[in-house]
Amino acid sequence: TTGTTTGTTTGTTTGGTTTTKAVTKAPETPALKMKMFIAPVLLLGGKRLGIDYKDAQTITNIRMCFVTSMTLLIGLFSIVYFRLQAAKKRLEEDKVRVKSKDLATGETKEEEVTLYEHDFRELKKVLSSNLMGAAMVSLMHSYMKVVPPLLLQSIMMPLNLSETQLFQVHVLGRTSATHANLKRPWEPEPVKSPFAAFTEGFNIVPHGELPEPVAPGQGKKAQKRASGNPKKAK
Repeated sequence: TTGTTTGTTTGTTTGGTTTTKAVTKAPETPALKMKMFIAPVLLLGGKRLGIDYKDAQTITNIRMCFVTSMTLLIGLFSIVYFRLQAAKKRLEEDKVRVKSKDLATGETKEEEVTLYEHDFRELKKVLSSNLMGAAMVSLMHSYMKVVPPLLLQSIMMPLNLSETQLFQVHVLGRTSATHANLKRPWEPEPVKSPFAAFTEGFNIVPHGELPEPVAPGQGKKAQKRASGNPKKAK
């Protein structure tokens, strides 16, 4: 009698002898987000969308869109700042351990800070990142006459801010009790390109598991047994 159970281990019983083989869980496929496709569509498919980046009126409209986006961004950052200040007393009651890099030595150190200090550092980091991005795009447009990045940043910067833990906690009122990614200290989410995320979704892994890797030097028979063909290995 032969029976096979699939889980964290796989057991095969043949003639009273049981062989147990460990299996490894496959990595979770990253979720595709619509914003991943905004850049390729705007940069590569602008003409099909009817966007003429050489037309004077179109360039003026894109500039107005960029200014409007920056104004919206300033407003959102102001809301986050005032909400953070309003919660300062409550946030100073608890502390969290964070890791930071010493710019002088390059070493990573661990320190304990209040939740207010943690969130305020995050605010400065997100703000400086957005200001740097806006400055770079503005310089590219002014000196190199590049238009598509101006439109791209007009859309992406408010979207990126809305997805930060800072915005979700202090503007949307979400908590770590219902959203695990909001537990401090906050870690940046891994960013994958649309192509990488799309291709990873087609990895063929039965039942979300991978066979145990074969150690070097075990020969072809061991490799065939690991692939699930014990009869051919004989």
